[in-house]
Amino acid sequence: PQVLSTRNDIRDCSTDPPYLPPTATNTTARLAVLRGIMRTQGVHAYIVPSTDAHMSEYISERDARLGWLTGFTGSAGTAVVTQDKAALWTDSRYWTQAERELDCNWELQRTTSIESIGMWILTVVPAEGNVSLDPFLFSIDTWNSYSQALHGSGWTLLPLETNLVDQAWGDQRPLPSSSEIYSLPAEFTGSSWQEKVAGIRQQMQQHMRRPTAVLLSGLEETA
Repeated sequence: PQVLSTRNDIRDCSTDPPYLPPTATNTTARLAVLRGIMRTQGVHAYIVPSTDAHMSEYISERDARLGWLTGFTGSAGTAVVTQDKAALWTDSRYWTQAERELDCNWELQRTTSIESIGMWILTVVPAEGNVSLDPFLFSIDTWNSYSQALHGSGWTLLPLETNLVDQAWGDQRPLPSSSEIYSLPAEFTGSSWQEKVAGIRQQMQQHMRRPTAVLLSGLEETA
């Protein structure tokens, strides 16, 4: 009889056949479709973050690409898929959860550093390979960090504006949210938007450099 891990709520990929708890997601077919798309695009490694195009803390089901591809439902993580390997990076909050949700197609990397991701890619991707990502899902700082991690290696960081996970997801991808937008009352926000804008304009007038405009790009600022 198969010998299970001392915990039966986490995967055990060392047995034959591997033991997977009921919470794990079978990702074999999803990875096969994605890898087929990667081959047609000439992509040797594809980076999938947990973010959406607005760097939101809470993302919609339509933007949960990492969750669909890996089965991992934690709020922070990064996946990299090659033609024969797949790995997930996440922090210590989610290590046990990942062992419950990932199947044995995935390696769990217990770190979140871009340097670690870059080193893994350099190890498993052939020299002068194409490392691709969706540029809309990465901040400039993160893009620069990946560029630095791969700098001088011969690998090319190739932005693809068509998201390959979306292509693999196909018609099963959830539709965009259609819920109504509403404003929170002042009892929750502290003051009205008009008062907040007036306060910013006052600070602009009082500032020694007298700016004529202020750019607000963070969600927490515009909200």
